[in-house]
Amino acid sequence: MAEPRLLQTYLLDGSIEGIRIIELSESSIKAFVIPRIKLNDIKSRDEINWPALYLLINSGENQLYIGESEKFYDRVKNHDQSKDFWDLAIAIVSSNNSLEKSDVKYLESLAVEKAQATAAMDVLNRTVPARNNVHEFKVHTLEKILDDAALIAENLGFSIFKTKEENKNNLWYVKTKKTDARAEFRGDKFVILAGSIIDKTTAPSWRGHYTALNEERERIFTKHGSDNGDSVTLNENVSFKSPNLAGHFACGRSVNAWTTWKNEDGKTMDEVIRKDTDR
Repeated sequence: MAEPRLLQTYLLDGSIEGIRIIELSESSIKAFVIPRIKLNDIKSRDEINWPALYLLINSGENQLYIGESEKFYDRVKNHDQSKDFWDLAIAIVSSNNSLEKSDVKYLESLAVEKAQATAAMDVLNRTVPARNNVHEFKVHTLEKILDDAALIAENLGFSIFKTKEENKNNLWYVKTKKTDARAEFRGDKFVILAGSIIDKTTAPSWRGHYTALNEERERIFTKHGSDNGDSVTLNENVSFKSPNLAGHFACGRSVNAWTTWKNEDGKTMDEVIRKDTDR
């Protein structure tokens, strides 16, 4: 059994959708989680131009690009101009600026190799970078850093070193006559994924009791969806604080998330999570 770890998150602008700085107990690294639209808000931080291993992620399509840089902010601004696919960057830096250029190059090579082998995400790196030499005393330390980086990414909902078979256990579905929604847990969020089709119909009793939720539903349809007439296709991921709120949104009525959301095999959350935990 793995030992307990403490993961702390600092919300730079007080919003879960903004820039986050994450630290992990008994680890020498910190992670900067940066939405693409917030890049300019991070440029004043000294750490952001330290040597870094970084991940560029398309959260809707589950795509991943792995890179390294001696000055992360300069590199990511270049990617902002040259790469269209990503919406989120995760920069892994040393807590005390002890990583060197050779260290992050080694981490990049090892990370790409492991990610391509497991293929939980669609890895966009075409080749594994050549493995540079580092002092043998450093190898264990760098492997530990990569494990910690993977744990942080996993907490955010991105399985960079899991197999597709393992990753599918985190996917949940709601299907009705007009709704075909797909979602997954991502750390402290439950995310309905882009491409989900949502029936526009709502139950009258639900509209009456949940006026604010109904208004938010309409706002999401307008901002993040394409109108199909009697349904809406989501063009972007939409995050909710719980599976229950996501279920209300997907179904347009009051639901019990434990029985509404089902996995690929048709088993409910109640069967998979609660009952498996009780065994």
